[in-house]
Parts: sequence; C-alpha cells; structure tokens
Amino acid sequence: MELVEGMLHRIDDGQDWPLSLVRQIWLFGSFARGAPEPHDVDVAVRFERDEQMTHLIVQSLLSGRGNPYAPLRRALAGTSRGLQLQFDDSTREQLEAEGTKMLPLWQQGDSLTRALAALHAITEDPNAGRAERHDMIAAFEGLDQHIPRPVRADLIEWQQQELITVSRITLPDTPQDSDLLTTPHMRGAFRRWNQDSPLRRAALAGLTHLQSLQVELDDIDLAGQRLPTPRRLAGHRSEPRWWINWKWQGHQSIPYRVTGAAGWLEVVQPTCTRPLNALVLQPGPKAAAFRA
Repeated sequence: MELVEGMLHRIDDGQDWPLSLVRQIWLFGSFARGAPEPHDVDVAVRFERDEQMTHLIVQSLLSGRGNPYAPLRRALAGTSRGLQLQFDDSTREQLEAEGTKMLPLWQQGDSLTRALAALHAITEDPNAGRAERHDMIAAFEGLDQHIPRPVRADLIEWQQQELITVSRITLPDTPQDSDLLTTPHMRGAFRRWNQDSPLRRAALAGLTHLQSLQVELDDIDLAGQRLPTPRRLAGHRSEPRWWINWKWQGHQSIPYRVTGAAGWLEVVQPTCTRPLNALVLQPGPKAAAFRA
C-alpha cells in the first residue's frame, strides 16, 4: 500500500517530463487480488510516446544499451524495487485477453483522493495466492520478464516435441589475455559496438564459452554475422553450426537451425556489470527426424 501511495503522490505532484506522459495506470497480479503477502506489486502503465521518449527508444534499440523506460520508471517508483512496472500496451492487452484482471487505479484527470480511494478499496483475501505464471520452465526462473511470453511458449513446445533441449548457464567474462581480438580483422568485426557496450561484452563472453567447448570460430554466427577468421578470409565457406544471439532476433528459425547444427546461445538481457545469463538450445532426441 505504501509503495503504491508513494507512486500516486508522485504522479499528483509531478507535471514535468516524463511523468507528464502518463495517461493511465492499472494494478494486477497478487496484490490487486488482495494477497496478504504479495512478492511485489504489478503495475501496468499507459503513456504517450512523445518525441523525446521516441528518441530514447530508438537510441536504445540501435545501441543495445540501457532501458529507454528507465527515466519513467524512476519517476514513478523512486528507488523502490517493489513495484514491477509494465509499459508495453500489447503485453497488457495480451494479459487481459488471457483473463488477467486489470484493476483501474488512475487515469489522467483523476484526483489523488479518487486514486487513493480505489487503492484502499482492495480488501485482503487469504485465498489469493501469487498469480499463475504461464509458459514457465525451470530454465526461465528469474529471467521470464526478459523472455517474451510467445517466445517462452515456442521454446517449451519445441522442447516437448523433443526437437531441442533448453538449459541455462552463466557466461564467464572474456579474460584479458584472450586471443579473440589479436588480429586486425577480428578487432574490426567488433567495431559495431562501443567499448563499454553490453552487447560487446555479451559477444565476447559467448565466444569465450564456445571456445571452451572446442567450437571453431569458423562455425559461429555472431549476432547475424560470420567472423573474419583466417580460413574464411582465405575463401572457406560453410554453414554455421552455432549462433550467438540476444533480444530473440529470428527466434522462429531456432528449430530449423538447431536441429541441423550444434546449438543456439541466447544471451538474456545483456548487461554491462551484472552476471550474463544465457539459454543454451541444442538438438533434442527427435532433431534428426525433424530434419528428415
């Protein structure tokens, strides 16, 4: 209650950007249903995408750095981590279509008194447990907010069909004495990312992991590009056997690629400093039959 009250007071007090973009707020999940001990508070936010916000979103997509919604999250939640904010309209609409109850809390023009009344109208229900999480397996635990639900559903289906296996690892950082960037061509291949880019860190960590498995650099597709190895520069051509990827680009091709090769390494939410979590997707027991 205190966390949501604080958010409502900030909305009521703040007319500057980015709070001025907020148009509507809903509560959902276990707190909205009255669970006595919710893990956190799920909040859906509809906001206007003005020129400044659009610029942030585009820059984030192009650079792979940061969260474009971070300023809005800070303005709404302050320093609290107990509010789980959902900014994507399509995700909210999908949740509603699946039966998730959205409790209207505030919309533009509402008074603080009215919003607080809606909040305090939530009554405690001892039978309201945590909301069921759909399309979940152990490998997704703690990462599910960074894996779109349609992607989770596809991966689970392909695993149940035994086309792929899904496991999870934490990637090691690339050591300072790594030979990955010793040649000018390899250094050039990494110029598409800034030195401090989380994508560059993820790329190097992914390559380091595959090298530890004795995977040849010739056989790797790194974020949509083949590596300029000596053999490839000399004219050698072959199909990739491993893919290093993030943001689930082209995930629909996973069963077609993985079942005929060695694996797909998906770095989930690349970051500059926090541990790099990755899902490893490899051929399942029925991969050969799928290719046939």
